[in-house]
Amino acid sequence: MNQTSDQTTEARPDQRPGLGRYAKDWMSDEQAARYVVSRRPDRYKHYDMEQKLVGKWLTLCAPGATVLDFPCGTGRFSDLTRQCGHRLIRADRSPAMLVQARNHGPNEHVLGNLCCDLAHPPFPDGGVDIMILWRIFHHLRSWDDRRVVLHQAARVAGKYLIMSFYDRACLTWWTQTIAQKCFRTRPKLGGAIRTSDLLDLTSDLGLSPVEIHHYRRFISLNSAACFRTSPRDG
Repeated sequence: MNQTSDQTTEARPDQRPGLGRYAKDWMSDEQAARYVVSRRPDRYKHYDMEQKLVGKWLTLCAPGATVLDFPCGTGRFSDLTRQCGHRLIRADRSPAMLVQARNHGPNEHVLGNLCCDLAHPPFPDGGVDIMILWRIFHHLRSWDDRRVVLHQAARVAGKYLIMSFYDRACLTWWTQTIAQKCFRTRPKLGGAIRTSDLLDLTSDLGLSPVEIHHYRRFISLNSAACFRTSPRDG
């Protein structure tokens, strides 16, 4: 990565199918600005807990590690990564999100800001020590998309993958699913999966769990996990 932290680099267009459809609600400047507000510590009830959890997993690597935050959104983990003494690469499909992340900083530890697709990120195998995959996995509606994303994460992350997901084995999923069927509303939780299915999928890709964290087990959808990637030759 040769990008500097004061610029956003657009990856070369790729003709392969991507995952850009999942980013359509965050492409405009207005949408990105609203997202900043929605994730402020005083507005987002899980903020402090998630910062503590991700911070704990980031310290599995000694200071100086390279972290890829993809999709980085508006950069909520930028300062946390700096506090851990790591270097950061921010990547997102939305240029507007990257602008917000750069504007809110900090940026002195940022190696680059890259606009690209999660289906085929332009990073070499084991190109970073840690990859953060936060608040995207629960949007993925098909097993093909989930496998693609986790395959790329397992390929790029040399040591650890940190991710969030929705666990469907909970009261919230069942009540919302029943309500959607009764009122024939548009499904909102199609990306929720069973933790056991996630573990099967990650095991197939050579990822081994370090810790699985459920915010409120059997009640809340919100969950997170840290995986160790398979050792690479050499």
